[in-house]
This record gives sequence, structure tokens and C-alpha cells, in this order.
Amino acid sequence: MKKIFGFSSLILLLLILSPELLFSQFIITKVQDQNVNTSQDGFYYALPQTVLKVDLLIEKITQKKGPLSEYTQEYLGTADYIADNNVSYRLIHAEVDQLTEVDPDHVYYVQFPAARPKDAKPMGFSLTPMGTLASFDIESGRQVNAVETEIQQTIFVADGETDFSYYADYNRMKKVDTIIRKITIDTVTIDRFLFKTSWVDKSQKEKANEAAMQIAKIRESRFNLITGYQEVNYGESMKYMDQQLKMLERKYLELFLGKEVKTIETQTVYFTPTKENSSKTLFKGSDGSTIEVKVTPSGSTGILAPTPLQKQDNIYYRVPETAIVEIMENGNIQNSRRMPVNQFGIVAAAPLNKTRLQFDPQTGSLIKIIRE
Repeated sequence: MKKIFGFSSLILLLLILSPELLFSQFIITKVQDQNVNTSQDGFYYALPQTVLKVDLLIEKITQKKGPLSEYTQEYLGTADYIADNNVSYRLIHAEVDQLTEVDPDHVYYVQFPAARPKDAKPMGFSLTPMGTLASFDIESGRQVNAVETEIQQTIFVADGETDFSYYADYNRMKKVDTIIRKITIDTVTIDRFLFKTSWVDKSQKEKANEAAMQIAKIRESRFNLITGYQEVNYGESMKYMDQQLKMLERKYLELFLGKEVKTIETQTVYFTPTKENSSKTLFKGSDGSTIEVKVTPSGSTGILAPTPLQKQDNIYYRVPETAIVEIMENGNIQNSRRMPVNQFGIVAAAPLNKTRLQFDPQTGSLIKIIRE
């Protein structure tokens, strides 16, 4: 009995000398499947994770074969023409930015002590607007970056129509048949000519022949214009007429050679990399071309303990890790950048007892600690 009484007296004496052992106990619990007991007063906070915002500038090249392409070699004498319709894509520029959001796998509940000494000083936590931890017992003046406004647009590089306007022409022509009727009167034979007119469809070869003749006429007209065949000084109008003739020639040439239309498209893709899923296809074209992002951790936090020290009065924060972010087009690296990726790091613990802490709201890392 004396030993029991002596041990109880020792415990009572320690509690009197150290009231913090009884009163200032914060309990921090990781939220998993609603396992947190919220009967005691407290609050939630979360660790931040990195979201990659990738802005892509892609050039789309559409090649359309001309309706008279099969007669190009026969009438124009060239084999350099578009033989088949084709669509291809090319990455012009890629920009990678970092955004911060709450990590749903790292949400914690901070339970306040059940009782506090009357003379205990006030202690406060500071959170960011999205719910990540900013500081403990320290005024934090950091602010979260505002959300950026995105603009989606498509820019046309090629001027003019995307179809072959001069091919939409009148598809009928006049056909005149000559009929000879012989009339015999006694010994005199008279040939009487009758003309029968009808309308028939033009063949593709006839259309190609007419288009080739038009090209020849246009080139002859341009030659006469620039050599002064008309012997008239048109002044600045000559420049305008020459431009119109060149445009007209290009329209007829497109019927044989085909045309190429280029457009610039912008796309924005968001990607949250994890240790299990560190790559994503951002764009896949109809021609099979792909643009993907690949995130490779540097391994700088590999020497740290993978799990934090779990005990009362410990609050959890994150030690981020640097990663290499690569934008790849068809397997070839087009852009590479190093940046911190929060979720690739590890979770550590910092004591709340007799300390003042400040955290980076963007990465969740501990940036300032004051021990009293």
C-alpha cells in the first residue's frame, strides 16, 4: 500500500509541476473513410498537392486534293501535287504552370485539448482560403494566387475559302450534231444539213482541259499587262489588276495541285500526377500523333522516413520533392522543366508544444519554426 501511495503521489506531483501534460494536448488524426470522432471541438485542414496546367499550341495541317488532280501531269506536266486528303498535327509551343489544390488523400482533423489552464496564453491556427495550413501561433500574410481566366480560340493561318470555289461551275455544255438529209429529185441530189442541239454533261477531262486553257489565258494576260501591250498607263491600277490575275491563277491551279489549310488550335489540359500515375496523354490526333506529359521524381526525399512520427501534439506537414516535367511529341522531348511536385514528397511531423510554426501554403512545407 505504501508503494502504491508513493507512486500516485509522484504522478500527482508531476501533473502539478507540469500542467501541460494534462491540458495542452492536441490530437491530430488523418481522415480516412469518416473514421474521425468529431465529438470534441476541432477543425479540418489539408495538405496541398500540385496540379499541372499544360497549355498547348497545336498546328493542324489539312491537305485537300484537287478535283482535277488525276490530270495534273497531263496538263501541267508536274508530279508535285496533293494526291490524297490528309490531316496532320504539329506541336508549336507548350507551357507548363503549377496550380495548388487540396490533396483529398491527406486531410486531417485537429482536436482541441479538452481543458486548458486559466493562465494559458491564446494559441491560434491560420489557414488559407482553400483549407491548407498556413501557421500555428504566427500571423501569416501569405495569400493564395487568384484563379486565372482561360480563353479558348482557334486562329486561321490560311486566307480565303477552304474549298475549291472555281470547281462549282456550270456543269453543262452545248452539243451540236450535224444531220445530213439527202433529197433526190429525178437525177439531181440535194444535201440538206440539219443541226440538232442538245445539252450533255462535261467529263472530268473536258473540265481539266478548260481549266488548263484558262490558266494559259491568265498567264498571257499578265504578260501583256506587265509588258505594256495595251500601251495605256493604268498607274496604281496595274498593281491591283496583277494581284487579281495572280489570285485567279492560284484558284485554277488549286483544282489540279490541291490546297493546304493551316489552323492554330489551343488546348488546356490539367493533370494531377501521382507516384502510381506519372504520365498522361494530353492530345491524340486523327493521324495517330500524340502529345503527352511525363513527370519523373528526382528522389531527393528518398533518405527521409516514409511515415511521420505519430503522437499527440504533433502536426503534419509536407516535404515536397522536385521532379522533371517533360512534354513529349511522338516520343520526342519538346519541353523539359524542373519544378516541385508536392505529392511526390513525404509527410513529416512538427511539435506544437512550445513552438510557433509557419508553413508555405503552396507546398505545405515548414518554412519557419520558433522554439520557446
